[in-house]
Amino acid sequence: MTATTAKAVEIDGQTSFVAVPTQAKLTNYRWYAFECCAVYYVTLEFPGGAGADLGGINLEQIRGAQPAFYYGAVPVKAFIGTPRRQGKSVEVQAKFSHDARSIDVRFESAVKPGDVVTIAFQTGVNPPEDIYTFSLTAVPAGPNPIHQMVGVIQMEIFEPMY
Repeated sequence: MTATTAKAVEIDGQTSFVAVPTQAKLTNYRWYAFECCAVYYVTLEFPGGAGADLGGINLEQIRGAQPAFYYGAVPVKAFIGTPRRQGKSVEVQAKFSHDARSIDVRFESAVKPGDVVTIAFQTGVNPPEDIYTFSLTAVPAGPNPIHQMVGVIQMEIFEPMY
């Protein structure tokens, strides 16, 4: 990771946010079970007064008929902006845990407070019909980061109507 641009808040040698991101959204423009070409977009509005740069996120699936990433690790990219208004790319590393139904995403260069960042998971194929729910945690950039809960995001996958 590169040096942070915001002065990080340190508590007992750990990096923390002053203001935790609270605006998050999960978008999938493919709504049907087993539909191809699916991309899951997680968009996070990072507050200007966060007190630390954003070093990454963690998604943990807490509901769904099967793991949303059933087929394993998928290509992941990130960018400043929203799915329909993509800006500068942000290099990422993603670690998938099938058993824990979680994904740990780290940004190669931290995201600055005030930015909107989107992480795109190119899943390829949607899972079966259900409501898929994830807890989202933000990770500040810096030494010994304290992961902080952002909230819960979800997407609904429908049975195809033929």
